[in-house]
Amino acid sequence: MASRMATYAERHPLAARLEAASPSPELVAQLHALDPADCDDPALLEVVAGWERVLAWATARQARALEEMTHRVPGSQGEFVADDVAARLGITRRLGQSRVTLALGLAAHPQVADALAVGAIDPRKAEVLLADTEHLPGHVADEVLDGVLGEAPGRTVPQLRADLREAELALHPVAAAQRHEVARRERCVRMVPAPDAMAWVHAFLPAADAVTVMTGLDALAAPGRGTGGGVAGAAGAVDDPRTADQRRADALGEVLRRVLDAGVGPDGTPLAVRQHRRPHLHLTVSAAALASGDATGTAHLAGYGLVPLVAIGHLIAEADLHTVAVDPATGERLGDCVPVRRAGPVSRSTAGSAQPGSSGYRPMATVVRQVVDRDVTCRFPGCRVPSWRCDVDHVVPFDPDRPAGEQTVAANLQALCRHHHRLKTLGRWRVARDPVTGTTTWNAPTGRVYRRSPERVEPEPAEPPRREPRPTTPADVTRWAPSGGAPTR
Repeated sequence: MASRMATYAERHPLAARLEAASPSPELVAQLHALDPADCDDPALLEVVAGWERVLAWATARQARALEEMTHRVPGSQGEFVADDVAARLGITRRLGQSRVTLALGLAAHPQVADALAVGAIDPRKAEVLLADTEHLPGHVADEVLDGVLGEAPGRTVPQLRADLREAELALHPVAAAQRHEVARRERCVRMVPAPDAMAWVHAFLPAADAVTVMTGLDALAAPGRGTGGGVAGAAGAVDDPRTADQRRADALGEVLRRVLDAGVGPDGTPLAVRQHRRPHLHLTVSAAALASGDATGTAHLAGYGLVPLVAIGHLIAEADLHTVAVDPATGERLGDCVPVRRAGPVSRSTAGSAQPGSSGYRPMATVVRQVVDRDVTCRFPGCRVPSWRCDVDHVVPFDPDRPAGEQTVAANLQALCRHHHRLKTLGRWRVARDPVTGTTTWNAPTGRVYRRSPERVEPEPAEPPRREPRPTTPADVTRWAPSGGAPTR
């Protein structure tokens, strides 16, 4: 008589037991107690799958807490819940907002919340299910979700997106046009720093605009068009050794470099001035590195972070140079820039003459520049919006009954992005700045306290690239002489 073949569960009992386990504290304890080295291959795979279900379950539980947080704040304060979460977790506000958005979406669509809570789908799939149906009327969104959730556990995210589009078009034929209008409002361009003094520029554009950009870059980068001006040349000569991708990249930078050099847009309109300065590239280099020309030296590129001197040497040769005093203990910038020489044919210096203070609510240009240069970014914990894009805000609110000269001074001013300016004004957050250390202390409505140290002007090799919007050119280079005394004017 032939012997019975053992089932999968009989051959691999641990794997079968883990596969059948729903995410729970008991599953966490069981997975925690296992030593991966003691598991056979099927069991080890189920350990990975088990922890994945636990992550989904934990995300669903966290979402319930976030939903409750939004219910406990007054309606006008709801937009600031993400800031409280971001500061507490040490994450960006965008990531904090994405978690709040997921929590509210799960509350609105319980079927997705249930699938996440049992580990049938992971957090990324839950985000896609909610984001790709948020533009639909509630009942239509639920129909679409119900139609794809059954197959969602075995589908990849791209496949799931295709499933959602197909189900939506079947149930709501006019949705395609509506989706385009919704998506078009999200168009954007962002820079993401990469290693080796490089960066990615991501553009989310309507399809026609994207094709226009690529067609234009292809035309500028076509071999045989001749070399363009500037550092790299915008086009490709017949014997150009660059690849097509390299020529396109060089052409894109050259087009915008020429716009900034001219100081006007393609339509001839002058470029906007922000914080009393025209758009420019800002580099910070130590006096020693600048004098020695050491190839191992570094510079700080505003909007990116540390870069090797060799990566920006061609910019230094064309830049205006300024000197500034720096606190040797904190690295914080102490004063306004002082021009020391003009290095190239293009000048973008707007430092102006020193002025002692302000006679009103609005700070004078020299004070604004001092605050913008000192703070580098928005002073809210974790925020990386560059200071030149921020509002200059009074730390201690301006009192019209007190002399303005005592209030509208750099020590009582800070750079805050528009959102965190509103948070300070409307969101019940309190802030103070230590004039000695430059540390900013924020007190959240929940009672938590967060501190933001001053940004160091001197480049530090350990400092990672900052995620900020793209830098611009032409350049002005700031060099400094460490000083603990009064600002150099």
